[in-house]
Amino acid sequence: MISIENVSKSYGTLNVLDKVNIEVKKGEFVVLLGASGCGKST
Repeated sequence: MISIENVSKSYGTLNVLDKVNIEVKKGEFVVLLGASGCGKST
């Protein structure tokens, strides 16, 4: 299991994540979708 709790990220005054919580249990899959070059792997 992977658990992420209360993650926040901002670029200057632009908040892009605000207290995000994610829990991925054994056997589950998560997909991040976005345009090419938008920062999915960073």
